[in-house]
Amino acid sequence: MKVFISHSQADRAFAERLTTRIQALGAKVVSDENAIEPGKTWDNALREALESSDGVVLVVPEPGTAKANSAFFEAGAARALGKPVVAVIPEAEFSRVGELSADAYGVVFDGWRVGPEALAEKIVSALKAA
Repeated sequence: MKVFISHSQADRAFAERLTTRIQALGAKVVSDENAIEPGKTWDNALREALESSDGVVLVVPEPGTAKANSAFFEAGAARALGKPVVAVIPEAEFSRVGELSADAYGVVFDGWRVGPEALAEKIVSALKAA
């Protein structure tokens, strides 16, 4: 399974911890940061990474943070490509749920109610089921 993870700069540490947990379950994880190879433009690399992924994890960004709009753009592009998107609210940031439209994401997990291992398991299970 290949998972694309989208996050803002402010959530980089959370996304890296989540990436490590998802990889421990045997999934390959890519992001816009590691998808761009020499000679490729950002938009082509992003499209290829999204097209080749089995699903996308959106770490719901706090409004106004660096790359917040990019994270929502990446999740929207994935949905347009027919990819399942799982939204994750970082630890202790439940207020971010207001950033999601009611029908935007079929699955939303809160990172503070479960430990990182359980969160990664829930994400992988949801993407496999989609």
